[in-house]
Amino acid sequence: MTTDGVPVGRVARWAARCGWGGLGLVLLAWTVFEAVKHTGLTIPLAAAGLLVPFVASVTRPTARSGPGGVLRRVVLAPWVPPAVMAVCTAVPGPPEDTAAPFTFGLAWSTHLALRRARGAVVGQEAVSAGG
Repeated sequence: MTTDGVPVGRVARWAARCGWGGLGLVLLAWTVFEAVKHTGLTIPLAAAGLLVPFVASVTRPTARSGPGGVLRRVVLAPWVPPAVMAVCTAVPGPPEDTAAPFTFGLAWSTHLALRRARGAVVGQEAVSAGG
């Protein structure tokens, strides 16, 4: 199927990448806002959250079920950072205690969204590397 000579699948992929890019930029702004607002440990944990998904590029699994493959799938799983943020939100106590881990999960989500906007299908690397 084509729309004005452009395949529909290509338009859908472009739209999805733009959507992921927009979400990534919003999450990035939110991460910076939280880090500046709470300061302290929030700033280094925000930086660590942006860098955690790079662990997946360091571990090159030889098999899908090997230790590198499992770590890679967990690090690139889109549900893990929101789970970290939900747990931090549910912990009773002052916001100063939960802000740093929440911002860590927020920065992790930012990285995954921008990675998808760049065109990398998060999680496909672990599947295709298993051969």
